[in-house]
Amino acid sequence: MNTALKVALSAACLFAATPGLTQDASGGLDGPMRQVFASPAAAGYMTLPTDDGPLKRTWTWLFLKDAIPNGADTLAMEWEIDCAAGTARTVRTALYTGAAHMKTDAGPAERSAPAAGSPGAITLAAACAPPAQARTTPVANAAAARTAAHALFAAPPQQARR
Repeated sequence: MNTALKVALSAACLFAATPGLTQDASGGLDGPMRQVFASPAAAGYMTLPTDDGPLKRTWTWLFLKDAIPNGADTLAMEWEIDCAAGTARTVRTALYTGAAHMKTDAGPAERSAPAAGSPGAITLAAACAPPAQARTTPVANAAAARTAAHALFAAPPQQARR
């Protein structure tokens, strides 16, 4: 299992909706989002960050090719980010099997610097970057992101160039 996935799963132990965004039945923020990373085993999408005083808030949805042992194949993590300090905390994490909510767990009370390459570090960098730096086309919501992630997982592997 790769390090980023291990960090995401260890964080799984997930705020109010903004215009154009809705909350699903578990409270997971669902609305337009952009892909922030992809690998053969996982794809991550992030909602548009909102300002909360000096902090930013966003959700990262992690779609997994294969379910983890408890059956979850999707994690929706709410983040509280301090761009100036370079710290973040997972406010809560919701686990899903497909679109069905399994459970929601609270995150740690304190923000910390996320491990390099982890979903927290990727989310912090994407949330704190100017919107003009976004490199992916937005999708409408979590269902569209799930469809795109599964298309990515089903695609044949790319061969290395010589």
